Amino acid sequence: MALEISVDADLLILTGRLDAAGAIALDAWKAEAVSVPAIWDLRALAFVSSLGIRSLITLDRRVRAAGQRVQVVYVAESFVADVLSAAGLTSQWPMHTDLAAARAMQQAGAPAAPSAAWTGADGDRYQRTPANGPGRVSRFRVATDAAPMLVRFDELGLAFGVGGFGSGSADEPASALMATGSTVLVRTADGLTDLLDTVAPKTTFARIVDAVRLELDAAERWGAEGDVTWGRLRADLQAQAATTGTGTYAAGVLAFWDDRPCVLLMFADEGDAIGDAIGEALREVGLRAVADPSTMTHTGGATTLAEAAAAIARGDEVEVGWPSDDTTLRGVRVWFAPTPTIVDGGAHRLIIEAAEPVADAWERIIRSTFADEARVTLRRLTGGFMASTFATDTHDRYGRRTLPSVLKISPRAVTAREESAYQQYVRPFILNNATVLMAQAVHGEYAGLRYNFLGITGAESRLQPLESLYLGDTPAEALTAIRQTLTNVLRPWYGQAVVAPVYPFVDHDPRGLFTALPAVAQEVLGIDPDDPRIDCPPLGRSVPNPYYFLQHRWDALRGYSASWATSITHGDLNLNNVLVDERRNIYVIDFSETRVRNVAADFARLEAIGMLQHTRLEYDDDARAVLTHVARSLEGSIWTPPAAVAQEPMLARAAELAADVRGLASQRVADPAHEAAYLLPLLEWSMPIVAFRQVERVRKQVAVWSSGMILERLLRALDLPE
Repeated sequence: MALEISVDADLLILTGRLDAAGAIALDAWKAEAVSVPAIWDLRALAFVSSLGIRSLITLDRRVRAAGQRVQVVYVAESFVADVLSAAGLTSQWPMHTDLAAARAMQQAGAPAAPSAAWTGADGDRYQRTPANGPGRVSRFRVATDAAPMLVRFDELGLAFGVGGFGSGSADEPASALMATGSTVLVRTADGLTDLLDTVAPKTTFARIVDAVRLELDAAERWGAEGDVTWGRLRADLQAQAATTGTGTYAAGVLAFWDDRPCVLLMFADEGDAIGDAIGEALREVGLRAVADPSTMTHTGGATTLAEAAAAIARGDEVEVGWPSDDTTLRGVRVWFAPTPTIVDGGAHRLIIEAAEPVADAWERIIRSTFADEARVTLRRLTGGFMASTFATDTHDRYGRRTLPSVLKISPRAVTAREESAYQQYVRPFILNNATVLMAQAVHGEYAGLRYNFLGITGAESRLQPLESLYLGDTPAEALTAIRQTLTNVLRPWYGQAVVAPVYPFVDHDPRGLFTALPAVAQEVLGIDPDDPRIDCPPLGRSVPNPYYFLQHRWDALRGYSASWATSITHGDLNLNNVLVDERRNIYVIDFSETRVRNVAADFARLEAIGMLQHTRLEYDDDARAVLTHVARSLEGSIWTPPAAVAQEPMLARAAELAADVRGLASQRVADPAHEAAYLLPLLEWSMPIVAFRQVERVRKQVAVWSSGMILERLLRALDLPE
């Protein structure tokens, strides 16, 4: 299918294939065309190659040279759309799925017919084009002595003021600053210009003390008919602003200063006295190329101030400076708003609502991962040892609620493990009930992941951790959800278990997060790690000391091997890492510990949580009841534990949960004789409770005695001496 090129008034229509042959045809057409329409209809384009992309880019230069901007009409979900996106063109060209919308945007941005020439006070003549709309000024500023404001480059836009790069260094000085939207330049104390340029303006930050963002694309246009000095041009603009009676104006100038392209910005607000905070010198600030005359060509096709400033900033050498009144400017083009709308810069910044203070590193991560939102409300779901997880409610720029998501912030190493596990173990197996990674960001030692869930289809969906169901008035629903998680949701993992050699005492070492458990047990409960046994008064007997075993015998068993059923396991499956929505759809999160290990590990973790962390321990008999049940559950076959010995609701709930998870684990363990495959991870998750800061002393003591009984049965199952 050959490329067909047709023109219908203001419309360029491409049909067929824009491949190598099509690119040659398009280049030949361009060479003969007197003018190139600014609206391109690509809806009938079936294919485009990299050579075709190159031809479109050169065609765009013709449109820009004519003072217009390309408007592209395309099919959003198509091969051509994917190629344009991969080439980065969908972020550079306005894209439309409707021809009428493209024409409306072109008309809104098209300059009106120029008025008659206007003469300034010193005889300088200008062609003035009426405005298509009001200019707007946004003011970013912080209170006196307050910390600088963190602002993304895209939020800052075309701006000038006082600030820095946003490196986070406490001793970074505030400097004269100019921004283009993708570059921030500062004038250092020794008069040098330094800059930070980025291809990711939504994840790169500046620190702002006081700055003004100018949006003047629709403002009045002036074009000087000859050279003009900076002082005369400024005086003419001020005089014209004075006729409005407000004295407030904003202007941007694109010109050549010492034969090098420059962008000059001005803003005056008599009612606010901008000079009080920024300084009189910063009422006007310029950006120009210094040593690369070829940079002059960079702005040839610029149709907006921001485009011109960005082009100059890409030059080999640039500087932030201030022209003197007698500086001669040539090729002057002015965007002038005599009465701009002035708004708070917060209109451009993401609003973060949280019940707790947000650390600087976290703020950067939040602002980066929610760059397309206007407001985000964070509600903590968990506060684990290695990560903080939040449910988020978000709204867009129009106040519409968008899909809820989950934000997880953790150390970089943890996040890296989670991303790797997500790609290797989650996405290929349990995507329908797991998470979709929407965005990620890093800063310093922290990294953040933003998740969404395939089952969530509406902004009104509400997520809650499974723990809230388990502890609430609907325990039956919680137990049902746990069963579904271990069967339907995670069956693609557990259902593919295979027998393989393992090193159990390596895989289930409880010192992974708590490296000094014997010392902690001695400090908190007075348990001597050199004593092989400890007394358990509620049961009137002694039990093996688990911390003696950990300190004196565990490492000698790290070479012990066994052939157990193995599969992908979550590794940190708890009631806060399973979320449910209002329809009781289930979503598993937090995969930083996910890998192949003993298939029974996740099941045993849930029993330890239910029995030792959520049972009632308010009265003297509560501890005896829990310990009695644990003891009975370790008699006979562990795969069929008994019902609760008391009617205390949380103990009965925990007993039912234990019966469920043991029964489900028995279906996955290859040989019922491999009781140690369940007992060892049960011990792994019982012993660290002594180190939990938020846990009361009696619960820690009950966890220690339970660990001793579990260890006793484990040693018997492995035929090992105490």
